[in-house]
Amino acid sequence: MDWNGYARYYDWEFDLICTDQRKDVNLWLKLAERFGDPILELCCGSGRITIPLLEKGFTITAIDNSPQMLQILQKKAGNKVETILSDMTSFQLKKKYKFVFISYSSFQQLLTQKEQLQCLQRINEHLEDGGVLAMDINPSICDEPDILGKTHHYTAEYPPGNSTVTMYTSHRIDRKNQIKHWEDTYLEIDKTGNERTFVNHISLKECSIDAMKKLFSKCGFEIENIYGDFELGDVKEDSSNLIYIARKCNSKLRL
Repeated sequence: MDWNGYARYYDWEFDLICTDQRKDVNLWLKLAERFGDPILELCCGSGRITIPLLEKGFTITAIDNSPQMLQILQKKAGNKVETILSDMTSFQLKKKYKFVFISYSSFQQLLTQKEQLQCLQRINEHLEDGGVLAMDINPSICDEPDILGKTHHYTAEYPPGNSTVTMYTSHRIDRKNQIKHWEDTYLEIDKTGNERTFVNHISLKECSIDAMKKLFSKCGFEIENIYGDFELGDVKEDSSNLIYIARKCNSKLRL
């Protein structure tokens, strides 16, 4: 995914269409209060979760692989947050954390088991003994038809550029590997009629509860809870978000 190119639209589009996902902010605040800081946030993006945590006084290190996203975060937060440019499979820091989290299904951008294990191993190495990892997983990424042709998703005013953006989306699903690939096209037209087109690709891997349990176990974690929503309710058949809470244990990594 071209996070640098998409950064100009991210905050605006999230506020426009992601109504249910906004409820997760209270979840991460609640978990931060429960598990304490220092906190390590992976895939922080432009700081949608980082900023509310900072405002509550938590100490956070925020990692992302997009320089543009981190620039936006730094502009919002000033010198109140430590930002690290890295992906979530290879970061190496000199401190350990009480609490690590990955929001908004970002762990599912890792499309192979090798990448998933590398990420969890890195996290384990950066957690204090008994530290906690939490992540938000979408359990139904592939619960749609195999192919969706280019489809109009929305047209809306884009205030930062005094223009209008029309977004078209399409997808295909790789059933063998349980990966959904999207192609999103953004057509931006300003008031003078000038056009700008940006095409973005994103792929997410479906992660079953059984698969997640095996990954955590291999990487030295014990699952404490799996919740079925942002209010920490029970897992249900129609849960669209599963919240995993896993604690670092003393067992050896089995990679």
